[in-house]
Amino acid sequence: MKRMTLLFVLLVVSFTLFAVWPVGEPITDDYSWTDSNGEYHSIHELTAAGKAIVMFWGGYG
Repeated sequence: MKRMTLLFVLLVVSFTLFAVWPVGEPITDDYSWTDSNGEYHSIHELTAAGKAIVMFWGGYG
């Protein structure tokens, strides 16, 4: 059982290590979303305004 738990933890950690977008790499897809206030946003719109974008998928919900 300890081996299975360790294997699972290592697997999850390895997936998160590859989930990083390289700094300075251009984003070709235009991801867009609507926030909790109902306002529309897109990545290209925000980066054109000179804003940095940090995305976090996770949390409690």
